[in-house]
Amino acid sequence: MRNWNTPEAAAASRSGRRQLSDAAKKVRGKILTQRAEKTEPGQLFPAVSRSKVWAVWSEASYFLGLSDKAVLYLNYLISATDQADWSGQWLPIVGKSNRDLGEILNLGVTQLKAVARELIEAGLILPHGEGRRFVRRDFRDGGRITHAVGFDLSPLAIRLDELKSISTGRQSQERILKRLRRDARYEADECLSLTDDAQTVRQIRDLVLEAKDGRTVDGVQAALSRLQVIRLDLEDQLACEYAEDSDPIRSVSRPSIIPTTPISLEKTVTIKQRPDRATHIAASNDAPNRAGEKKEDSDMPLSAPPVAQEDAIKTARLHPHELVRLVPSLAACIIPTHTNQRLAWSDICDAAERLSIHLGVSRDAWGQACRIMGRKAAAVSVALIASRPDQHYSMTKGGYFRGMLRAAEDGDLNLMPSIYGMRERCAAIM
Repeated sequence: MRNWNTPEAAAASRSGRRQLSDAAKKVRGKILTQRAEKTEPGQLFPAVSRSKVWAVWSEASYFLGLSDKAVLYLNYLISATDQADWSGQWLPIVGKSNRDLGEILNLGVTQLKAVARELIEAGLILPHGEGRRFVRRDFRDGGRITHAVGFDLSPLAIRLDELKSISTGRQSQERILKRLRRDARYEADECLSLTDDAQTVRQIRDLVLEAKDGRTVDGVQAALSRLQVIRLDLEDQLACEYAEDSDPIRSVSRPSIIPTTPISLEKTVTIKQRPDRATHIAASNDAPNRAGEKKEDSDMPLSAPPVAQEDAIKTARLHPHELVRLVPSLAACIIPTHTNQRLAWSDICDAAERLSIHLGVSRDAWGQACRIMGRKAAAVSVALIASRPDQHYSMTKGGYFRGMLRAAEDGDLNLMPSIYGMRERCAAIM
């Protein structure tokens, strides 16, 4: 530990001379070495504009771990210099006394000394051994500094490339951290929507706080990976519990419910009172017989086969990427299974099924469309409906989808003109 109560220190205090600390001497030696390496002959340091120094320092100050008072202190020192001071012909020295700095920055003498020591140890300014600060300029020579004692700001110009690389690297790291924290928040929301177990919820929230408070990419990435593992486990549990509901065509895959109840008492009385309605009532209760007759007449086509609709899509050269580009609402419903994977028609069909829910299409109508038109044609039909604004429809979009389904049953549905019309509308908008 240094002993300041010495006769030499007392004499230096009376004369205004200050003893430099070991850290200040080490920083001075490092800066002088860099100055000799980077400075051209005839210059004291590399020439640079004051605006560039200020811009680089403003970006790097957030990532150097300095206090707010130190940043404010150095900001004022830079503003106190002239543009010509950074030409490299003389050193940019600021000679404001602690009394003036204290009044300007609203800081005490002890705080000023601590802040100056912080900047010196960071290698941003160089002190002078003389305690009394002053600056004398020759304004007949462009404001040239002829005699000055104070803080030398030339380390900022010497370390300009270093400060710029620090700010660039940390900014890219901050962008990565921001993206990872956002992904962790999304994963946590997805996990919380899949479970209500108190212990799991507590674990998810702890991981969210860990990702939020993390300062390194590895730490935040670890929290995100654990959240992804939790989400996959919860999805596997749901898949095991609701495996019977995983059919994409929903109720169509289940057997139809055929009414087998006998004629009610009300219908019996109606037959006795109005014999002319007996034929209609009997026909409504003769479903098995009519099913047999329908089987005999199965050679008559009642709906367009799915192959015809898929051929129309193939003839129109409609690809999944083009459909996603033309219908942004469909793109918002796509959930990619793997990164950097090309879109397939299966992804479009799954996204169209999700989009149909928002359009008001019932699950029964979607299932019938998958059976009659095929999943690909049903997905294209949903995209065609979503590509038009709400003002275009005089009915609900679910009702319009039902109309397309009836046209497909009658064999009158032709998707090719609608696909070309969608391309023309979207091209006009873009």
